[in-house]
Amino acid sequence: MEKNYKDTLLIQQTNFDMKADLKTKEPNIEAKWLQEDIYNEKLKLNSDKPKFVLHDGPPYANGNIHVGHSLNKILKDFIVRWKNSTGYNSPYIMGWDTHGLPIETAVTKTGVDRKSLSPSAFRDLCKEYALGQVEIQSNGFKRLGIFTDYDKKYITLTPEYEVTQLKVFAKMVEKGLVYRDLKPIYWSPSSESALAEAEIEYAEIKSPTIFVACPVVEGIQGENVSLVIWTTTPWTIPANQLICAGSEIEYVLVKPNGMDKRFVIAKELVSGVAETIGWEGYEVEKEFFGTDLEGVVYKHPWYDNKTGKVVLGDHVTSEAGTGLVHTAGGFGEDDFRVVVENGMKAFAPLDDQGKFDVTVEDERLEGLFYEDANKVIGMALEEKGYLLKLKFVKHSYPHDWRTKKPVIYRATHQWFVSLDSVKPEIDKVIETSVTTNPSWSKERLRNIIKDRNDWTISRQRLWGVPIIAFYDNKKQAILEKEIVEYAIQVIEKKGTNAWFELEADEFLPEQYRGQGWTKETDILDVWFDSGTSNIVMQENFGLQRPFDVYLEGNDQYRGWFNSSMINSVIFDGKPAYKQLLTHGMTNDEKGKKMSKSIGNTVDPLSIANDLGSDILRLWVCSTDFTDDQRIGKEILKQVSESYRKIRNTIRFILSNLVDFDPVANYQKVLEEVDEFALHNLTKTKNSFKVMFDNYNFNGAFKLINNYVINDLSSFYLDFIKDIIYVEKQDSTRRRQVQTVMYEQLWMLIDILRPIIPHTIEEVYQSITNIKHEKSVHLLDLKTQNFLQGDDLVDRWNTVLDLRDDVNEALEKARNEKIIKKGFEAKISISLKPEFKFIEQIKDLHQVLIVNSIEFVDNQVSNDVKVGFVSVEQKLGEKCQRCWGIFDNLIEDICQRCYDVIN
Repeated sequence: MEKNYKDTLLIQQTNFDMKADLKTKEPNIEAKWLQEDIYNEKLKLNSDKPKFVLHDGPPYANGNIHVGHSLNKILKDFIVRWKNSTGYNSPYIMGWDTHGLPIETAVTKTGVDRKSLSPSAFRDLCKEYALGQVEIQSNGFKRLGIFTDYDKKYITLTPEYEVTQLKVFAKMVEKGLVYRDLKPIYWSPSSESALAEAEIEYAEIKSPTIFVACPVVEGIQGENVSLVIWTTTPWTIPANQLICAGSEIEYVLVKPNGMDKRFVIAKELVSGVAETIGWEGYEVEKEFFGTDLEGVVYKHPWYDNKTGKVVLGDHVTSEAGTGLVHTAGGFGEDDFRVVVENGMKAFAPLDDQGKFDVTVEDERLEGLFYEDANKVIGMALEEKGYLLKLKFVKHSYPHDWRTKKPVIYRATHQWFVSLDSVKPEIDKVIETSVTTNPSWSKERLRNIIKDRNDWTISRQRLWGVPIIAFYDNKKQAILEKEIVEYAIQVIEKKGTNAWFELEADEFLPEQYRGQGWTKETDILDVWFDSGTSNIVMQENFGLQRPFDVYLEGNDQYRGWFNSSMINSVIFDGKPAYKQLLTHGMTNDEKGKKMSKSIGNTVDPLSIANDLGSDILRLWVCSTDFTDDQRIGKEILKQVSESYRKIRNTIRFILSNLVDFDPVANYQKVLEEVDEFALHNLTKTKNSFKVMFDNYNFNGAFKLINNYVINDLSSFYLDFIKDIIYVEKQDSTRRRQVQTVMYEQLWMLIDILRPIIPHTIEEVYQSITNIKHEKSVHLLDLKTQNFLQGDDLVDRWNTVLDLRDDVNEALEKARNEKIIKKGFEAKISISLKPEFKFIEQIKDLHQVLIVNSIEFVDNQVSNDVKVGFVSVEQKLGEKCQRCWGIFDNLIEDICQRCYDVIN
């Protein structure tokens, strides 16, 4: 009767579960990290190391975290955790943007009547709401395992933040950069506020375009002569002040067939205009240059009692329209410049809601929303005979990024920071002190700065940091360094709410009081808020600028990257950051932009509470973050499969180290195959270090996968099963392979620790026979330098090539039913002459996982890598303990197993 030898095999069990059950385990691990203050413990251990600071860009405190947030924060967490384990002291302070319209809107939607409350009461409700949102988002980031002190964060609404921000504003005042003026800026009727360029996004809309005849009053001879203008904004026709011509452009006076009217149009455009309007033909009566048109007087197309004149403009081209540009100073940048240059005041008869106000002096339009006026204006022009053509076109148009509604260019009185004088300094700082990834994005940043002349910093809202400025009793704006600094001192004691409650005299030095002055009611642009964060980190948290890395979405070139650099350089000449990293946007599996209305959004917390946040983190590592990424069920399924392979590999190693004491059992003398395995470990780990140091996370992910599958599962951990299970527990050979596994375990801990921190904590706590620290995240990278000489490495790479030849032959033999398993195979190998050294390799049959090997001297063709392999079945008796096939057994086991047992 056969004995059961299973209990004599060294098949051991680890308490590291096969089933991950991350959704249950992760919250407990996170709670333990917080309870034991692991983040601050690590910073204490690193206190004497050089600082590396990744400065967190503040997400807006409104709504639950979304998958874009999670991508951003996890990428940052990779860097912070990595730096803290590789020789740096890397504090990470999270921040939040908490002022502005969306919070005002959210509070109003709760049923609050803003107008019935005092400014302070409404602002207090906004603050309460914002802090609640910060708490919600903070808990979301906690669930992702972000390595930080959750009690130490910067929030733009805190008194110390607001005061530092106002000191930056005061520095701009001191340098003479802040001014108030009437200028056309992006205006959002839906938000009732000015917008910065960063708050603009483009979407396609359908607009009416019109060709309008403006009758000439004087300057061109002939009867019934009109100038033809073209516009995509018919509602601006009442605000027409001038028509611009190009000095170098040739114009023609044409008479359409069958009409007694004549029209002036650019020569290059006349045929296209004629076709669009529907003229069956025309005769050119006269040609002239734009300079000949300068001073021509025309009848205003809307007001019968007004005229306008033609002026020259360097912005006029003959690429589209008619070559004669309708100029409404209140509603366009070039228009405004031309009007002012011609000694006129811009006319912008719209109120904050985008409705025509009383200054339009026309009952048909007063109170009408600008878009609704298009129809009224079109019909009136048609009645006058001035409308030559109306047609609808689709085109890209600026929209408010929050309300998703169209914006307009509108001349209003706003506060600006003039950038002309500081742009050269900012550009030089970027050029000499900043690196970017991708590298081409440096030019993008420089060009955006170069293209900015003024920064509109005022917003017509209540919830934000006030602009410290005053108006005298003649309504003239007062902005002086001494007055601003005094007011900031008052705010430092009483808070920003006081600005909206107390009289102006409370904030004025004594000599200015009692003169009927009033305060500015606008607040600072929220980009000014967040752009001050780098200075706040220095002034309030003691971290030295410039910071090592900024990492945000590629939409921040016009936003936070931009405002941070402007504020920083103006403040003291320093850049805000040394290196800029950008990531793309997160789309669904088909590459479509995520949208709640489409229903294709992915909730990161749902992923964390289903699959585990380590799966989400591994997905982040797998993506090329510099480009747009995709996420969805199938992609997460693939990532989960990678995770499963990694986890099972680690579990196998842990199981087989249960009886290994790294002090007593560690072997310094190893076999060649062990040295080769450790060489590959070091080579892979060194490559990983380079990739992580250079933020090549998806390259690191591929490296990990290849190492786990090829170096471990398919090679070393495969063939050592025969040793680890079968050999005597304390045999030298078994302890040798355990030594290698021990090093492999630590290598996996080191490279996976920043990526899947929860799992690696569980791994670390499952290691036996070591003294544990409170957390694996208190440790630094283990030094593992096992590189070998070229001779050994070349020799064993050749063995791996031979293994490919052997595996191919074994597969063929299995298909031909010669063998069932590799260990049944007796193989003959004819080596190429240059590879004869392989015959001397010890225990080669074990490495190749075959029964036995015979080397023969036969001619070898070139279609094999190393040698020709033939396979036959080993005939004999099967050992009931190791399952090997032998010529003879002792009882029912082989000699080796007999020696082990006895």
